[in-house]
Amino acid sequence: MDLTCVVRRDIKLLSKRKCNFSDAVLNPSQSVDIYPDSELTASFTIAKNKEIGVQCQACDLSALHINTDSASTENRGIHHKEGGWPRDVNPQESDQTARYRKKIEKDEAYSHAVLHLGQQMEHYIKQNNVFNIYEDYFTDAPDVPTPDPNPLRTLHLLKDPSPTRRAVTGLSWSPDGGTKLAAAYSDPFWKNLFDHKDNDSYIWNIERAVQPEIVLRSMSQLRSVSFNPRDQHILAGGSIYGAVGIWDVRKSQGPVECVPIDVGHSESVTSIIWSNSKAGGEFFSASGDGQVLWWDMRKLNAPIDALVLDPSATPRPENALSACCLEYDPSMPNKFLVGTRQGIVMNCNRRARTTAERIMCQYEAHLGPVHALHRHPQLPKIFLTVGDWTTNIWTEDIRDSPILTLRNQNVQLLAGAWSYTRPSVIFTAATDGALYLWDILAQRINPTLCSQVSESPLLSLSTQEQGKIMAVGSKDGRLSVIQISENLSTVTRNDKAALTSLLERETRREKTLEQRSKDGKSKQGAKASIVFHMAVASVAAATQSSLVVQQPQSPTSPSKKMFESLKETLQALHSKENTSNGECHEATGIEPSIDMMPAIDGQGSQINLSVSQPMESTVDQHLQTAEEAFFETMDQDILSRGMEEKQQS
Repeated sequence: MDLTCVVRRDIKLLSKRKCNFSDAVLNPSQSVDIYPDSELTASFTIAKNKEIGVQCQACDLSALHINTDSASTENRGIHHKEGGWPRDVNPQESDQTARYRKKIEKDEAYSHAVLHLGQQMEHYIKQNNVFNIYEDYFTDAPDVPTPDPNPLRTLHLLKDPSPTRRAVTGLSWSPDGGTKLAAAYSDPFWKNLFDHKDNDSYIWNIERAVQPEIVLRSMSQLRSVSFNPRDQHILAGGSIYGAVGIWDVRKSQGPVECVPIDVGHSESVTSIIWSNSKAGGEFFSASGDGQVLWWDMRKLNAPIDALVLDPSATPRPENALSACCLEYDPSMPNKFLVGTRQGIVMNCNRRARTTAERIMCQYEAHLGPVHALHRHPQLPKIFLTVGDWTTNIWTEDIRDSPILTLRNQNVQLLAGAWSYTRPSVIFTAATDGALYLWDILAQRINPTLCSQVSESPLLSLSTQEQGKIMAVGSKDGRLSVIQISENLSTVTRNDKAALTSLLERETRREKTLEQRSKDGKSKQGAKASIVFHMAVASVAAATQSSLVVQQPQSPTSPSKKMFESLKETLQALHSKENTSNGECHEATGIEPSIDMMPAIDGQGSQINLSVSQPMESTVDQHLQTAEEAFFETMDQDILSRGMEEKQQS
């Protein structure tokens, strides 16, 4: 048996003195200093500190070791046995129990006890019947939602897994209830020319958002992505170089079909939308090259149809408008909207024959690019446009101006969408990293709610069809999944009716103003044309008379009479216009403004206003000033010619 001796020393004692190593033989201790080699030191590189961001989220399972007190458990049961019978009566024998029951019922004390208990029970029953304890009170009262302290709560903050920060430029929810979210990450075209960038895009699972569920491999960065509404495993994506591809996540991470380079777009694909076809495999894409191309996923060798965004009779690709976004509603399978960088929205029809017929009408929506288009989920004729500093609400019946305009002061908007469940709610994303919520039934001057989501600009926004979750992508690669509270996602009784009434009233008002504007422009055009032709005729007559007659013109010369008749005609034209304006107000049913009402003196009689009185509108004042200056110049010209002829004679 081996014996072992263990000596324990405190580590503090060992650290106080220097450790000298020696052989087992007792020799005098020797200390040797070994200096570092300079050649070996030069070959080493000093490691620098490096900071790496790590996404920290709550996990479903975690490992943790703790000491807890053990609790002992014991199972116990209760056996209910019928009791209350005397000992000589067996409860299991029905004859004995029946005989004993008859004996008790014949006793006088039993009858007195039953009567006494019956009176007490009757009293309590009558007392309970005074009030209906099951009645629902205030059933007709309106539902008042309780205020939510956090109406927009961030569920997940998903960062770009790649080491370089790329912007989130495209979002698409899966058709299986919105459990998955596809995000396209890309940078501007010129950045990819000089720096190496990652080309992967990702599909996130909202329920398990620790890391991407699927990686979409591509030869170039994807600018836009869209799920097939009939198959949750198929996606379409467009790259920054104009290529279009199809991904099937069941087969591989790379594209299963891809468009050849010389067949697709020449610029980045800004938007992709699946169309409502019989086979469910057709989609169309828009790009900055001014084309809208239709594709069939079964054969991507060439587009099945194309549209050049040039509204002229002979469309040319060099004159086409650059497309920024698309909007398509499956309930209108042949119509779609295109937003351009020039601020114009085109309402197109695919089934038309010529390009001029395909582009049915145009809306001058914004001063700059149209960043977002979205039709109302419940009112398809109503759509919103987002651009510059405004959010405009349009109807297809009016082209000149929007029926409602929501303005953000000093904040440029980059994305926007309607709420799928609350018909009057609009979400907009801005360059300051804030998310703005508008409820047009509550107020239209300032946003109803503002939530700061990120410090960088928000480039993309997409709302789930169920209306309770939305996704917002920023320029620094952060994808925020936001939960909308019940107050903002639940529709009330009169929301749709009130919104319909509001939009119809604004539509009627815009139609009336548009008609008045057209009538005013036509009258001003006719008036200017008459003045111009009469002035040209008078100048020609004056020139001809000055060439033929060698004597000064008398006050009763033909040219002077022509000018007098011109003035009388203009005065008559003014009076006719005033009369027609009054008839127009009576016909349209719009109350005329104060400057169009007839002037009345203190006695109640109407004052006859001449052409030179300052009671006309602003346009008439300018026209009147120009007419007076014209007549004055012509009169001076005639008098000067007469003086010259006198001197020559």
